[in-house]
Amino acid sequence: MKTPGPTKAEPSAPNSANSTAKESKTPGFTARQTRVLGALLQSESWIPRESVDRIAGASNGPQIILELRRKVTGHDGIEMQKADATDRDGKACKPGRYRLTLQGRQRVLEAMNTAAEAA
Repeated sequence: MKTPGPTKAEPSAPNSANSTAKESKTPGFTARQTRVLGALLQSESWIPRESVDRIAGASNGPQIILELRRKVTGHDGIEMQKADATDRDGKACKPGRYRLTLQGRQRVLEAMNTAAEAA
């Protein structure tokens, strides 16, 4: 049996200078963080982790939430709750979901106002 030759690694973004990503309109936040903050501000209900991933455009929603807690809301500014659910294999699981607390909402609005005044 022949051993396959080595595969050539190709970067997912071969030329970052030609990136189609838009710059964040909110100074101090990445575009992903800005999209997630906008969604959290617009919603008073829980946002599932999978939705955070889609909104951010990346599959690292919990990391983005962590960064937002560190930058602006504090740990108590974004609630996380594990909800009971069933996965596609019929097994019980507890996917996370997020929402802003009242304090977190106030901190985000203050940070956005401060950023807008500085711009």
